[in-house]
Amino acid sequence: MKNILKILLVLAVISGCQTKKEIDYVDPFIGTGYHGHTYPGATVPFGGVQLSPDSRQYSWDGCSGYHYSDSTILGFSHTHLSGTGCIDLGDVLFYPTSDELGDGYVFPPIPFSHDNETAEAGFYKVKLDNGVTAELTATPHVGVHRYTFKNEGEPKIVIDLAHLLEHEAIKESELTIDADEISGMRCTDGWVANQYVYFVAQFSAPFEAQLIHNGEQIPANIKSAKDGNIQTIVFFPESKGKKVVCRVGISTVSIENARKNLHKEVADFDFDKVKIEAQNAWEKVLSAFQISGGTSEELTNFYTALYHCMITPNIISDVNEEYRGADMKTHKSGGHKIYSTFSLWDTFRAWNPLMILTDTTLVNDMINSFLNFYDETGKLPIWSLSSGETGTMVGYHAASVIYDAYNKNIRDYDVEKALEAMRETAYKRIRGTTPFVGYGFIPADRKRESVSRLLENCYDDWCIAELAKDLGKDDIYDEFIYRAQLYKNVFDGKTGFFRARKQDGVWVEPFIPEAVARAYTEATAWQYRFFVLHDVNGLINLMGGQQEYTRNLDSLFNTTVEMKGSQSDITGLLGQYAHGNEPSHHMAYLYSFAGQPWKTQAMVRRLLAEMYKPTPEGIIGNEDCGQMSAWYVMSSLGLYEVCPGSGQYVFASPLFEKSSIRLANGKTLAILANAPAKNVYIKEVYFNGELVAKNYITHQKLMEGGELKFVLSSEPNTERSISPETFPYSFSGETKQVSVPYVSNDISFFANEVEVRCGSATENAKIYYSLDGSEPDENSTLYTAPFEVNKTCIIKLKAYHEGYEPSGVAQYTASQIEYAKPARVNLSKHGVHYKYYEGEFALTSEVEETGVFKTSGICEKPDLSMAAIPDHYGVVYNGYIWVPEKGIYSFLLESDDGSVFYLDGNRTVDNDGSHGTIKIGSRIALEKGFHPYKLIYFEDYEGQEITLSWIKPGEETDVPLGPESFFIN
Repeated sequence: MKNILKILLVLAVISGCQTKKEIDYVDPFIGTGYHGHTYPGATVPFGGVQLSPDSRQYSWDGCSGYHYSDSTILGFSHTHLSGTGCIDLGDVLFYPTSDELGDGYVFPPIPFSHDNETAEAGFYKVKLDNGVTAELTATPHVGVHRYTFKNEGEPKIVIDLAHLLEHEAIKESELTIDADEISGMRCTDGWVANQYVYFVAQFSAPFEAQLIHNGEQIPANIKSAKDGNIQTIVFFPESKGKKVVCRVGISTVSIENARKNLHKEVADFDFDKVKIEAQNAWEKVLSAFQISGGTSEELTNFYTALYHCMITPNIISDVNEEYRGADMKTHKSGGHKIYSTFSLWDTFRAWNPLMILTDTTLVNDMINSFLNFYDETGKLPIWSLSSGETGTMVGYHAASVIYDAYNKNIRDYDVEKALEAMRETAYKRIRGTTPFVGYGFIPADRKRESVSRLLENCYDDWCIAELAKDLGKDDIYDEFIYRAQLYKNVFDGKTGFFRARKQDGVWVEPFIPEAVARAYTEATAWQYRFFVLHDVNGLINLMGGQQEYTRNLDSLFNTTVEMKGSQSDITGLLGQYAHGNEPSHHMAYLYSFAGQPWKTQAMVRRLLAEMYKPTPEGIIGNEDCGQMSAWYVMSSLGLYEVCPGSGQYVFASPLFEKSSIRLANGKTLAILANAPAKNVYIKEVYFNGELVAKNYITHQKLMEGGELKFVLSSEPNTERSISPETFPYSFSGETKQVSVPYVSNDISFFANEVEVRCGSATENAKIYYSLDGSEPDENSTLYTAPFEVNKTCIIKLKAYHEGYEPSGVAQYTASQIEYAKPARVNLSKHGVHYKYYEGEFALTSEVEETGVFKTSGICEKPDLSMAAIPDHYGVVYNGYIWVPEKGIYSFLLESDDGSVFYLDGNRTVDNDGSHGTIKIGSRIALEKGFHPYKLIYFEDYEGQEITLSWIKPGEETDVPLGPESFFIN
């Protein structure tokens, strides 16, 4: 009998394993802790409703409205962000209770325990400590609630339009009580401006309602209120101890459209029916990936990652095809679904290629959404949210998405218009390259994040060039392929890093590669050291060849040098590699471009194991609308497109024994790997029985379907795919080019003469130079030893090597010191004049141009004591600074969000729009005496800081300027 029972138990376990569906591995709590910024609530694939609990309104870790460390819930709202680094949404909050409500419009948070909380794909449930059990599910445009009230007290739900997240403000709002429904709208300014949400709420039980306006209950006979802090308390007198189902339709267009959405998608109050439909929708998209092998933890990681990949973008067109455009007008979608929530700086890297592989309809709809946005604004979206544009991050990566789709034969859109939109966005993008093409780089003293902007723009420009070439637009191709190679102009061969340069070509000093710096976007120089997606071979040349390149890659992962400075987005550090932020995501694959693919295979496996866990803290950085998860999905399959648009997936070592994928064209791709748990390295690869000798496979091949077989080994195969013809795409192909030569010493400030020392990362390269501004060639002066210059001049360098293409031209300015003369004043009164303005500013120039002047006065030194509000203001300071001796001074500004310092009428320090407390400085030669200055500062949001420091002649450490240094008339 015991043996029979054991057999039955084993059979039951086996049966349970066999019947476990893909959806059963999804854990929406993954990423809700640490800095993952996900939410656990209910949504459907790419749905416009994200019905989820709100546990906080403030803090960076409250970007989704929920954090796992919290123990109270504020209510349940209908819109949320998944994994972003900025906070917004949280619209139309429902607050259920049977307890008495106090006066006012801010109601106490409701305690809860995670032991009483459940989350599944398409469903969320929690039993609150106030006795109410809340259950949530959704359709694309409708949130459905089911509340079970306790037997005591009067059941009620507060519908709260006053609920705001950090930095949000209500522009307009409205609530109306009708006999059978409650409807309303609000428009907020937050991360995105003019965010409209209209809603219609209907209930399964009889109700009565009372409006609250700015904390005061208004007479029962008044059924509508506008603007301010509006709420309504909905009473359910017959529902004590019973369930109440609420169905809430939303729209960005109108209340009438919200009602149409509601009636089309949820015909009755059958909560369980909606839940089943939501979960069936999830099972359909998740089951496109059939995984065999792997541990339960790995399967949970995989399917939860796939789930997170399908939360955004979000549909904003209604069931009647109407949507609110970026011009705030109502448009028709023309047969396509219109989407928003495009975190393109993040998702172009792995998420968009994953969607192109699996969902052609979605990709076409997204690109048509881009082009509609272009029609409405004149530019493609950068980081769009709801109907608007946040303008967040650098690059114009819609160009990447469009070209990658086009190159993979997804073209159900106006291709000619797409190219036009890509060009216009490149020209008009405020953070773009266009104004600085003549420099050959983006000057750091003109734009913050100058290095990151240039590198990412170069990649996007390559996408524009390639599309133009395919369409036969040779003039456009020539223009943008030139721009695509400008990355070479910010590479410093001496240090081996991409560095910031000023307008005169001088490198910004001091240079500390591991320091968070103004020239990089959410990164150090290490994390942008390898960002040349479209021309890895070009970067290999710059670094002096494959050996030096792979040595630098090794040091990226292995260095013990710690990051200097603070940047909350830089997480998941392995050496100076930061998996928690997107600029690092392609780097483990770069060994496959340089003859050491086995290192890619080992490193990718390590990152899969160390950076993802099936816990609330299990995502090592912001989820970022699916990118962190898409990296996991693609890498566990053993495929990653380092350069989207190349159509080439670089190989890694698959995590699972078998992965079966339903491709976008309906065919099936099976990826096989032998014993991946113990075998990390690729011995051989076969596609449909044919040996694949290269380090990649093309999209065209994969879309044929069939079998991609990896023969794995426990030991690296150091002979496979190590020659250049097996490497993935680079714009420069296998061409060897001499690295751009450099000046190795500081020549930007000299008194009488300065010695100029030159070099090149390419060993034995011959360097030729000119001092008259002409472009050097092999007939110019050959550099054989350091030489001296005794006046300000432009030095140009070019390097040659037999068997190599010559380098690009490097340009430096040798600057002889000219001391600024003091003003002819004799002052004795200490102090600083200030003018204080309020307004929303993105640049210091806007403070006086568009700000609302509030007050003026005198303070001891530049500080923020006069600020009446914490955000959205600016201050203009001026007066004189006493310079105690003739010499070279370094002035440094540390500010959040932006500042510019003018001395003697010259723009001396530019820390404009840095959005983060970053210190930046510049040198200037001054004579003794009083020197006039002007300092402009603005505060946008999140933090306030303004400190002006200097380094005096002969000193090495900067100290803040005290009141004794400032004088006024």
